[in-house]
Amino acid sequence: MEDVRTTRKLLTQILEEVALLDGSAALDRFPSLRHVDAKVREIRTILKPISGAIGSLYSDFETDADFQANSRRVRLEALANYCRSAIRFLDHGGGKFEKTVTPCPSIAKLTRAAPGLEAILQARWLEAQTCQNAGAYLAAVILMGSILEGLLLAAASEHRPVCYRAAQAPKRKDGTVLPVEEWKLTHLIDVAVEASWIKTDRGKFSHALRESRNIVHPWEHMTSKADFDEATCKTCWHVLNASVEDLLQAVS
Repeated sequence: MEDVRTTRKLLTQILEEVALLDGSAALDRFPSLRHVDAKVREIRTILKPISGAIGSLYSDFETDADFQANSRRVRLEALANYCRSAIRFLDHGGGKFEKTVTPCPSIAKLTRAAPGLEAILQARWLEAQTCQNAGAYLAAVILMGSILEGLLLAAASEHRPVCYRAAQAPKRKDGTVLPVEEWKLTHLIDVAVEASWIKTDRGKFSHALRESRNIVHPWEHMTSKADFDEATCKTCWHVLNASVEDLLQAVS
């Protein structure tokens, strides 16, 4: 229901942008066809995830000749009509949202030190989303945590001197630093923050993902009384995506 409400709100806002109160095209707000096309792309993005009765509306939208017309008025009027139709479908329960799976970003430069790891993490990236879409939230969160750990360990393996000099590097009783292969996820996160590979606030949220991932241990699951749901998965997914983005920008 939240997806429906959000989509309806977006469509209503766009309708108010492209059409005046009397229903005519809001030409003054769109000085060129380029501006109209930007709004067409916005509508396309909103309609695409919706299936059901509104799915045929999206197909019509994609092939509508009005959007090829060399006229701002024609294109804007067509946009307004699609907005109105989509809103009516949503109001009468005529659409449902498809669960999508997005491919893993290019992580090759993060996994150079571990040949074969890239394919494993790419597969887990897809599987985590498949689990989330199927309501297997525990499995999804565990997979997300494993992806973060795999990427951080690969980055640490590639940049050992930096990691071994870090104040947060784990040490033996004699003061020598443990090899990165023996580091726990908590150490990898702390050193990644110290090395500015991931942002400080991202590190805090990554620790939350780490704690959720630890529910892989049944005893931890029992004592923590964890009960993951879709909201938990969405939060963990945002943390993972943001951390990967940080890593890709910071690690050469």
